[in-house]
Amino acid sequence: MHIRKIDGGEFTGRVFEQMTEKDLLRFEGPHGSFFWREDNHRPAILLAGGTGFAPVKSVIEHVLSEGLQQPMYLYWGVRDRESLYMAERAQSWADSHADFHFIPVLSEPRDTDAWDGRTGFVHAAVCEDFKDLSAYDVYACGPPVMIQAAREAFKAHGLPEDHYYFDSFDFANDKK
Repeated sequence: MHIRKIDGGEFTGRVFEQMTEKDLLRFEGPHGSFFWREDNHRPAILLAGGTGFAPVKSVIEHVLSEGLQQPMYLYWGVRDRESLYMAERAQSWADSHADFHFIPVLSEPRDTDAWDGRTGFVHAAVCEDFKDLSAYDVYACGPPVMIQAAREAFKAHGLPEDHYYFDSFDFANDKK
């Protein structure tokens, strides 16, 4: 058996070009803090801003594959209808799971969107629907301004700080 170390930049090509049957591949995954807390059984609000839907989608798919045990509310905020790039997938979760709810929110709907759904800021929609968040977990992913605005608004609605899990799309400083 051969043990090979393959660096990330050329990972895919090297796996298919260099690895042989029974080679051992070791890899290390991400070390982030945005993941589903398996030991919590509180209802969850998942807040996605724009492309923040992608990490939230991973969390949702994991929870649904494990068997949804508590109510989940997905609020996905985007500018216009076209930006809801996987709305059909989110709606299918709601259609097939009684305890899963999908609430899309447009901040700047176009006239051509013919939108009759929720509008405004996505975190404000949550606050309109939930006056008391003390019994919930919130998983939020998106731009820093949304993450901070949601944190402050949700705290005012009773969300304990340790029930707020987030992935803020902060930019790294250039190191030149």
